[in-house]
Amino acid sequence: MLIVLMMKIWLLSISIMDIQSRRVPVWMLVVEGSLAAAAVICQFWTGDVKLFDALTGILPGIGLFLIALTTKKVGTGDGIVLIFLGVMSGWGKSMMIFGISLFLISICSVLLLILRKVKRNTGIPYLPFLTAAWILTDKLSV
Repeated sequence: MLIVLMMKIWLLSISIMDIQSRRVPVWMLVVEGSLAAAAVICQFWTGDVKLFDALTGILPGIGLFLIALTTKKVGTGDGIVLIFLGVMSGWGKSMMIFGISLFLISICSVLLLILRKVKRNTGIPYLPFLTAAWILTDKLSV
């Protein structure tokens, strides 16, 4: 429970950084990696998660990371954050987080385009939507 609260605080703070500077400091990724590792160790210890579920949970994050490396249209930090969330959440919840975050950012993008606040090629920070999706799925059970 404490780790989940720390993850929420961490995700909210990194989302603010992403909005302000469009960059994710490496030290913040190290902090999240440590939290994710602690959460996974606790989950393995209590038997709440299986190794296969944790490994398949990182697949959406790996996909996003590879897209970031090849196209440069997505930040690599976004993929790394999704990898950490996926290893903690497992396959089903990771896919739900990824899907909901894409849905939320698409709704926001359409609204901003309709209101003429952005142009077609304007970059929008992704981590706030990933954070919102993680908080929303935290209340759901998969």
